[in-house]
Amino acid sequence: MLTMTSLTMYSVQTVLLAALLGFLCLRKRTLDLYLFQIISFWVISVIFIYARYKSDQIYFYSNDQAYHLQIITYYIPHEGFKIGLEELLNRRYPVTLPALMLSKLGIDIILANKFVQLVYLVLTYSSGHKFLVRNQLSPRWWHVALFCGPIIIFNSSLALRDVAIAYFVILLVLEANPTIRTVGLIGTTLLRPHLTFSLLVGLIISRLFKNIKRRYFIPALAFLTITTYVLGSYAYFAGATFKDKIPLRAPTEIFTQFKFTRLAANFISLQFLTLGETIVAASIPSLFLSRLVFFDTVLTPVLFIVILLQPSTRWNELRTTIFFAFIFFYGIISQTDWNSSRQNIPFFVIMGLVTVVGMNSRKARLAEASV
Repeated sequence: MLTMTSLTMYSVQTVLLAALLGFLCLRKRTLDLYLFQIISFWVISVIFIYARYKSDQIYFYSNDQAYHLQIITYYIPHEGFKIGLEELLNRRYPVTLPALMLSKLGIDIILANKFVQLVYLVLTYSSGHKFLVRNQLSPRWWHVALFCGPIIIFNSSLALRDVAIAYFVILLVLEANPTIRTVGLIGTTLLRPHLTFSLLVGLIISRLFKNIKRRYFIPALAFLTITTYVLGSYAYFAGATFKDKIPLRAPTEIFTQFKFTRLAANFISLQFLTLGETIVAASIPSLFLSRLVFFDTVLTPVLFIVILLQPSTRWNELRTTIFFAFIFFYGIISQTDWNSSRQNIPFFVIMGLVTVVGMNSRKARLAEASV
């Protein structure tokens, strides 16, 4: 039974947690303006959502909150901390254990889950910021909007694990230190195993792709895109056989207009146009209007494609790794009825960062050519 916290106490805890995080983020006695905006928005959103929905909010948009609460309030207390393969893949320890520890300190459990995602959001922003600095870029607001924009900030206020996954994917894909990359690998695998596998497949295909001559870039990209999508479709059933011990079977629909339309729509977060009313509760006009707020879900992948189609010796392998990983990931989820923009958040973050450095690299090349 979930114990309700009064709105006043919930608000006080929210502000105190945000203030503590802001204090820890201070650099030379100043707080990054964008971080201040992120934390402030999170505080307002979290308090508003609690005032409006109370404990019913755990069923809003996703079952993540409800599932995490079940793990924190039942499974871990009654069964303990288990490290069997099934428990490691299902109990989402990178997000549930920190929330459990916060709840032991008297923090509301729902709020603890949300705060953990805020911490991961700040870490994501910090890691992305460092990546840009390493590549001789002074991050500007529009840079940040592409990799740490409205969609990931909003999802942190809903305690969705995709924010944490985005952070671990940054560590896995963009860091050079083997220890840090291992942390990213473990975190991503524990929270979304098939995303880890998708990134591995993307890397392998990208390694093969890098030997393609430049004049064959577009035809090879198109061929490998279709191939990767097909592999992902079959991987879904192979994974189901491994996980649920059901007989292996082949997908019944691959090369259909609906699947390819859904792929294009999914890439720019318009997948709601291809899903039925039983899956999407909101109206189509309201979802279109939401894209004005969550502009990064459309702008980031579109700009990424533009950069992808401009081969660069330095960045090509990273770009194609991300692209093919996304296509393979789509192949997997194309065999289900459920798909949401939130699942693409880890890709949005990496695409945004790669797009920013790609645009800067292109600008530098054009400057050199004009000299």
